[in-house]
Amino acid sequence: MKKERFVKLVSFLKSYFSDSSNQDKIELFIEKAKNENAWFSDLLIRNAMEAITEQFLDASRWEDIFDQYGAPIQENLKKVGLILPGNLPAVGMHDLLMTVASGHQAIVKLSSQDRSLMTMYIELINSFDSEQKVEIQERMSGVDAVIATGSDFSSGYFVNYFAKIPHLIRKNRSSVAVLTGNESADDFKQLATDIFMYYGLGCRNVSTIAIPDSMDLVPLFDVLTLEDWVLDHTKYSNNYQYHKTLYLLNQIPHFDLGNLIVTENDALVSPVGVLHVSRYTSEIELTDWLAINDEKIQCVVGSDYIPFGQTQNPALDDFADGVNTYQFLTSLS
Repeated sequence: MKKERFVKLVSFLKSYFSDSSNQDKIELFIEKAKNENAWFSDLLIRNAMEAITEQFLDASRWEDIFDQYGAPIQENLKKVGLILPGNLPAVGMHDLLMTVASGHQAIVKLSSQDRSLMTMYIELINSFDSEQKVEIQERMSGVDAVIATGSDFSSGYFVNYFAKIPHLIRKNRSSVAVLTGNESADDFKQLATDIFMYYGLGCRNVSTIAIPDSMDLVPLFDVLTLEDWVLDHTKYSNNYQYHKTLYLLNQIPHFDLGNLIVTENDALVSPVGVLHVSRYTSEIELTDWLAINDEKIQCVVGSDYIPFGQTQNPALDDFADGVNTYQFLTSLS
């Protein structure tokens, strides 16, 4: 697909979702998505779709991508397999759009946890361009390259299985907030979004906060306790109650905020309903800790990093794991 054609595709998609006459069709897919994944609440789905429209369906941003990284490939095109995750609604859209934008054909294996929304987007893309259709496959075969996202366990399998073809394999990652003790109440309010949005299911959710050794956490706790809307979701509430009971039975020191368990733990990945706290005594110690865990961190939030409240609104060129997906794709030819 040529650059001009792809830019028109992006504009077509954006117009489709802003056209009220299409709303009934869109609502059907949203209802199907809620039925296939118990985590996909109405709020979660709509937030994800709004973020996709705002960040990924802006024609001017794609023009910037092409200007910076080159035009789509026009010859020696490849079939690129996309093994998509299903932890968040339509989380595979970035990889899908990047593949179509690069000029290659996308062969998609959908997650059983996120079929409906991705199918909706794929059908819309195919309705716009009949020459370069996105193909859905249950078994990934006959592809020239692969982009796959999974757990640490499945990523090892993917690396071995696709060893003979170019591949981009993503493992588990999580996100960290770095606090200095000088944050405002509004900073904490924005941080609450980074922690609670999508119920902590995404790699861009803050699961660990790094704080100065002497920092008083009460002002932060006062803000986090206000986010009681998460308890309206049965699965989140069950996770929170389970870990609350587990920590009590095992006499693990923790703070119970009524909607979140907070415990001191240097591990980056925390269970749903739990926030880890890691203390640092100096900037050098903090820098070393971040460096040691660099390959496990998706993004860092803080006054000197990604602004509070912005983790769930990645820009088009904010590539997962810091690997430029578009350049990987255009290098295949």
